[in-house]
Amino acid sequence: MMHLHWKKRNNPHELKSPQPTEGGYIKSIFVRRKMRISKRQRDGAIVAVVIAVMVYTLSNASFLLQSKVCDLPYRDKGRDQLVVGIAVSAGSQGIFWLPRNSKVYDLLNAAGIGNLEKFNEKTLHTQLSRGHAVYIESDCTIEVGEMNNARKIALNIPININKATLEDLTLIPGIGETTALRIIQFRETSGGFRTLEDLMKIRGIKEKKFAYLKKYLYAGKIS
Repeated sequence: MMHLHWKKRNNPHELKSPQPTEGGYIKSIFVRRKMRISKRQRDGAIVAVVIAVMVYTLSNASFLLQSKVCDLPYRDKGRDQLVVGIAVSAGSQGIFWLPRNSKVYDLLNAAGIGNLEKFNEKTLHTQLSRGHAVYIESDCTIEVGEMNNARKIALNIPININKATLEDLTLIPGIGETTALRIIQFRETSGGFRTLEDLMKIRGIKEKKFAYLKKYLYAGKIS
C-alpha cells in the first residue's frame, strides 16, 4: 500500500520586507538563497515526479483504504469530477475522483469505510471541493482541509498565488528562482495580487508566458 504524507510544514525561510529597489532586493536575496533554492527545487521536483507516478497508479488501480471494490463512477477520472484526498490516523491514504457536488459521506463510501453512524452527521454532509483533503482521527473525528500545494500542482489543481511559498512557486514549470522571488516581492510591496493578470506586471512575464502559467495559479484571498 502506498502512502502520501500531507503534513503541512511551516516555511522556515520567510522573506523579509523588500528593499526599495527591485534589482538590489533580487540580487541580495538571490545570492543568499541560490544554493538552498536549487536544492529545494531538486528535492521538490523529485517529490512532484513521485506524486505524479503515485497519482497515475492510484487513479488506474482504484486505491482503496479497504479491500472493497467501489462503484465505477468513483474510479473513473473525468473532466467534471472532483479530485479529493483522504487519510486516516492508522496511516492509510488515498486520492479519489468523485462526481461534482459530492459530500464527505460519498468519499467515505467510495473508500469502503462503513458504519457511518459513528461519524458526526453534520460533517458527513459537508460539501467537498477540488483539492480538499479529509482527515479521519482515531476517535472518528473528521476534519476537512486542503491538500498542500505540492500535491495540488502534481494533480493539476491551481494554487493561490497570494499564499504560495517560494518552494511552491519554483515547482511550477516555467517559474525559476528569479521569477519566484519577483512574485514574492510584488506580493509584499503591492499587498498581493488582486487579479491573476497582475502577473504580467512582473518583469519576464508577458502574455504568452502568462497564458501558460495561469492554469497553475489563481488570485485568491490575500493572507
